[in-house]
Amino acid sequence: MAEEIKEQGSEPKKRKRGKLSLKRLGIIVGIVLAIVLIIVLVVYFTGLRNNGKRYADKLAEQIGVSPETASKYAHMTLEGSSEYAFINIAAEDCPHLFESKKTVQVSGVALPQWVIYVQESNNTITGIEYYDYRQLEKYGNGVKTKSHIEPSGITTSMDADAVQHYIGFAPLQTRYTNDGVQEVYKYYYKDQNTNNTVSYLLRVDYVDGLAASMSEEENVFILSVLKVD
Repeated sequence: MAEEIKEQGSEPKKRKRGKLSLKRLGIIVGIVLAIVLIIVLVVYFTGLRNNGKRYADKLAEQIGVSPETASKYAHMTLEGSSEYAFINIAAEDCPHLFESKKTVQVSGVALPQWVIYVQESNNTITGIEYYDYRQLEKYGNGVKTKSHIEPSGITTSMDADAVQHYIGFAPLQTRYTNDGVQEVYKYYYKDQNTNNTVSYLLRVDYVDGLAASMSEEENVFILSVLKVD
């Protein structure tokens, strides 16, 4: 009898320990999920802050207004100059710009990953130019492709996403004006017949969000190496 009573008395303790273990497991799972959520949110908002194309799109919606008004609308602060000397040279007559805080190496030179150049006249934004310098990270002549990209593959029914999907990478430059949007893709490949590296600039113009025209030009970079003016 004594043994039976002892065994019966131990069952509630086992159940209690089981409940405590489940409770601890629930707490641990909750903590892990909270940590994962925090990491996801940090990555998301960090990526959002480094999304230069998003800022450029927002600013472009404000062409025709003052830089101050446009920057408030886009929730960012335009800068008068860059932290990088070569960007200040490239900015030329653009009095305002906004650049990534992250750096990329282009032909051994440190540059921001992307830059938004803001053109202005009489305190009014007249144009926006967005450069994604990550497209030049591996080589100054753009993105390496297997062969020539045929412009005729871009049709007037394609929007910017469809064009980018066809080309296979993001544009180096996106230019916004009152007349529309132009994207410029820079790429290079090795010609199998001559064994020479060939570089091209492919331009796509959009009107009302759809491709309206496209053109290409060979980027004969070797000429700048052979002769000094």
